[in-house]
Amino acid sequence: MHFLTSALRLLEPRVDDDLIDRLHYLYSSTIILMFALLVSAKQYVGHPIECFVPAQFTRAMEQYTENYCWVQNTYWVPFQDLIPHRLDDRERRQIGYYQWVPFVLALAALMFYMPATVWRTMAAQSGLNVSLVLQLACQDQNLDPIIRDRNVDVIVRHVDDALKYQRDFGTKTKHSFPAASLRLGKYYGAYVATIYLTVKSLHLSNVILQFILLNSFLETSDYPLFGGHVLYDLLMAREWRDSGKFPRVTLCDFEIRVLGNVHRHTVQCVLVINMFTEKIFIFLWLWMLLLAISTGVNLLAWSISLSLSSYKQAFIEKSLGVESEDLPKFVDKYLRTDGIFALQMLSSHAGSLMCTCVVQALWRRFLKQSGKLPQTIVAAPADHEDDKDQQWRGDSAGQREAIPKFPISTHYV
Repeated sequence: MHFLTSALRLLEPRVDDDLIDRLHYLYSSTIILMFALLVSAKQYVGHPIECFVPAQFTRAMEQYTENYCWVQNTYWVPFQDLIPHRLDDRERRQIGYYQWVPFVLALAALMFYMPATVWRTMAAQSGLNVSLVLQLACQDQNLDPIIRDRNVDVIVRHVDDALKYQRDFGTKTKHSFPAASLRLGKYYGAYVATIYLTVKSLHLSNVILQFILLNSFLETSDYPLFGGHVLYDLLMAREWRDSGKFPRVTLCDFEIRVLGNVHRHTVQCVLVINMFTEKIFIFLWLWMLLLAISTGVNLLAWSISLSLSSYKQAFIEKSLGVESEDLPKFVDKYLRTDGIFALQMLSSHAGSLMCTCVVQALWRRFLKQSGKLPQTIVAAPADHEDDKDQQWRGDSAGQREAIPKFPISTHYV
């Protein structure tokens, strides 16, 4: 119990993920650990099993019977059936999962948390620190335009340096290792996005694996969708007495030696713990079913948004607010998949305004590096009454070009 409470304190949300990720590593782990604490308290503090013993049994003998039956398993026989005479028939009916429920729940919580650890370990190896970007972008102080502009500048410099590092890495690899450059040059620009999609795939695989392990643990091979079966039994007013799923009353056989003679006893026991485990596992079954569906949809949505060029260009065009023939090059050659991923995370966490600031600043850096950014800005002519919402920029040849006025403060480098 001390271990479980310590593990609960370590669970905390992060900013470099989305709601579906938190449902796995935070909410699922927390809920399952709380269930493990509840069952542990019932097992080791309360009385998980109560046995009806013969009248001649003393209090010590009754305690011995309950401890023995708890450790050595019990078996279930419907009330309308006779108890089998053969010992092997009784052993086939044994129920042996209830002692291990707290440990299995703790293991399940750890499995839900592991993919998030993989993401945090591998995401920073590309040089693009998405967590740092989102922490700066989500600060409450960004309501102040001065602080916001300063944070935007830090974010843009970091993203630009990380993307430049990725491009340079692919170029160096091409000269040093031609065979590997075909793979790295094509995929390294999507390193962080690939890791993120892989982690989401691990989340989905974990939920499916949990279904399989749960059925194996509860020994429900005859009804693999045990949660649906139990719910159906409850809705049809069919109790555990008939279904045998999570039985409350079971039987236990044990032997006692008295003066060299072996006396065999069969007692009836109440598994109080099964009142809790039934509700816990039904909830977990429904929770994991909804989690698997939502994770599959979320994985598909992220895969489409990061793989389709038209979707990526539409996202940048919406944030940038302008149309340009250089936009495909900006998306495919400058930002690439990792840059798009960082901006999409920024938009979902910090809002469209902060994302617009960062995209526009990156666009200006791209134009400057391409040699297409004008060096001066001139005021709009006074005789253009219909151009009050336009800014005018000119080049060395005196030509002027109208550009949309962004709804935020901008400056040209």
